[in-house]
Amino acid sequence: MNLSPARLAVLVALVVAGIAVLLNGFGGDGAVLAGDDGSAAPTETDTGSPGPTGAASPSATESAPPELEAQVNGVTIQVLNGTSEVGLAAEVQEFLESKGYVASQEAADAPAKPVESTTVYFRGGPDSAQNEVDAEHLAGRFIKGVEAAVESLGDSLDASVAPRTQLVVLLGDDYAAANPVG
Repeated sequence: MNLSPARLAVLVALVVAGIAVLLNGFGGDGAVLAGDDGSAAPTETDTGSPGPTGAASPSATESAPPELEAQVNGVTIQVLNGTSEVGLAAEVQEFLESKGYVASQEAADAPAKPVESTTVYFRGGPDSAQNEVDAEHLAGRFIKGVEAAVESLGDSLDASVAPRTQLVVLLGDDYAAANPVG
């Protein structure tokens, strides 16, 4: 390929112009671009605004958040027994560890008993979305015989759990009835 000085100059000018557009063409929050006439043009982050008729018009290029994939290996768990079945939490925690989960603390009794329904709790904070996906996966794939609810870990239960625990499985009487120990 022969790069004459004229072709090289055009190539450099295009690269510089592209960089200038990328650096200066977007507003501070990336929400709108000013058109040549000073009017705002929608971008990908625009969620729609009232049009001339007053109806909201959604952006044609809205993007969905990236899909999170459920994790198993290395996800920290703790299993709490909310039933009168001795050893149920330890049995479930051992099973989950065999699947790749990591126990953050020994299985234990729930702070209040009896618990009627099994629930998988996920820790909030910066990893909340990933923790919720992981909790839904655990509840759907590994909690057999019942339809476990998935909820955010509240303050009352949080005090009973190791700080690094991402998921808490609270076994209820429904799980004990569907999965007797032994």
